[in-house]
Amino acid sequence: MHRFKAVFLGMAACALFAVSCGGDDPAAPPADPPVVSSVSATTVSPGDTLLISGSRFDTPASANRVRFFNSLAVVAPFAGSETELSVVVDKDATSGAITVTSNALSAQGPPLDVVRGVGDVFVFGGLGTSQPLVLPNPTATTQYLVIPHATNSNAPYTPNYSYGIASTLAPPVVANETGSGAPGTYTVGEEFEAWRWEQTRELVERAGRPTGMTAQRAPASVQQTRQFNVLKTTTGSVLETSSYQRVTAELRYSGTKCLVYSDIDTLGSGNLAQSDFNAMGQAFDTSIETTNVAYFGGYSDIDGNGKVIILSTPVVNRMTPPGSGGFIAGFFLSIDLYTTPSVPVGTTNQAEVLYLLASDPGSFWGNPFPVAFTAQENINTTAHEHEHLISFSRRLLVEHGPAQETWLEEGMAHMAERLNGIDTANQNRAALYLDDPGNISLEHNSAPLEQRGGIYLFLQLMADRYGTDILKSIVQSKCTGRACIQNVTGENFYDLFAEFLAALYLTGRGITDDPQFNFASIDLADFGSLATASHVAGGLQVTGSIRRTAGDFHIFSGVLNQETRLVFTNPGGSARLRQVVVRIQ
Repeated sequence: MHRFKAVFLGMAACALFAVSCGGDDPAAPPADPPVVSSVSATTVSPGDTLLISGSRFDTPASANRVRFFNSLAVVAPFAGSETELSVVVDKDATSGAITVTSNALSAQGPPLDVVRGVGDVFVFGGLGTSQPLVLPNPTATTQYLVIPHATNSNAPYTPNYSYGIASTLAPPVVANETGSGAPGTYTVGEEFEAWRWEQTRELVERAGRPTGMTAQRAPASVQQTRQFNVLKTTTGSVLETSSYQRVTAELRYSGTKCLVYSDIDTLGSGNLAQSDFNAMGQAFDTSIETTNVAYFGGYSDIDGNGKVIILSTPVVNRMTPPGSGGFIAGFFLSIDLYTTPSVPVGTTNQAEVLYLLASDPGSFWGNPFPVAFTAQENINTTAHEHEHLISFSRRLLVEHGPAQETWLEEGMAHMAERLNGIDTANQNRAALYLDDPGNISLEHNSAPLEQRGGIYLFLQLMADRYGTDILKSIVQSKCTGRACIQNVTGENFYDLFAEFLAALYLTGRGITDDPQFNFASIDLADFGSLATASHVAGGLQVTGSIRRTAGDFHIFSGVLNQETRLVFTNPGGSARLRQVVVRIQ
């Protein structure tokens, strides 16, 4: 009752005295900024609780923000009032003045000295083109690992972005350029796989998603002799009938989960023996299929026969030009999960098919492939390509989402190799990556060998940290690329990337036992040596270049008035440069 009366009287006042009301009020005076009068300690370590005293803080306490000098070290207080805030010192805090922001206004507090021990990892930067950092340096043997890396998701992944690291206490006396600037290593196999996934995305755009088998369709019968449409080119379009060759194949193995066929062109030519076909089929039936389903999930059965078809054909051999270096080992083709008339007759087999090499010791079809080598390579390829079948069929038929980004899709298939006990090729790819990790983006979407080695190591570390169930969650989703990694871990992709870079150096060295910086399932020493550059910090200027989601490794040592002072520069600012910093000695 009184509230309504007050409103009426206020309205009457406007009418009788012509006072300014409603939207005609002059602007309210600006709010006063907060005041920081003191802190409970000026020497702190990450994880400590700091009490900040002052006035005009916002309520509740969580509405305020405290920055510990580093632009990445911004946290909300967990308790407090208008005159006091309690906050945990952030893991990325660095020495310097704190800043408290309340009601969009800020005030600086006293400088803090952030103390860190050996093995303590933090990330610095992310904004601006010139950023100073002060590091404690108590002895002549103290060493810091510094890893500049680029995190601008809007920047292209192929250009090189320049960076600089300089001491501020003396003029520069030496310059060090890092990174080869090479475009990455491709064989015909990597080029084909990148083309294949480009074609898959175009297929989905033009033909829509596959619908799978209709309920009325009868399961396909097992045929002793059967014809297949086999892709024969690495150019053109998978939607063109001219891109395929029609072949006739004989059934060589009928198992519980697969049917193994051999192109009749290979019969009687010193090709794979019956024992080899048995080994291929048994490997899939007893190990590969079970392992991949356990880690990645189930897959389609559009022909209703409950089995995957494995076809060995020289059409695959002939896709690799003679003497080209590398080879196309086999493939899964997404168009096989489509039915006519949504795609042209002659382009699809309307079945789950994996295409593999025929052995060719005499180079009859272009390149030599000895029998024993081909038999083992086919088993390895089956593990890799079956993951692609699982991923595409689940994402398109069940989740009704898009095909995965090439860089992540290939990384997942390399994880399938590892989980099936096949790791030699992963070791070789990882060695290429570790030799120059600043030159290849983990998000390089045409997936050269170096990128494949890097994303495999990244996924292995994520699986070690968060469990292998994240692999199935990535497959059984609509997300693509970075979003998938963030969804399954709950963490920012570039924060995880920084931790991955630190782990590449720290793992197995005894510097830290923190599991987020140590591989648990592999010995990284088996995967090659990490390229690092060592510098004496006095009067130094380091220059280099990196790509997006790539990082260089520098070790700094030396005493400069009991502290190391570095200035990081990011010419142009387009890389959104950050630095992983670790005291390693």
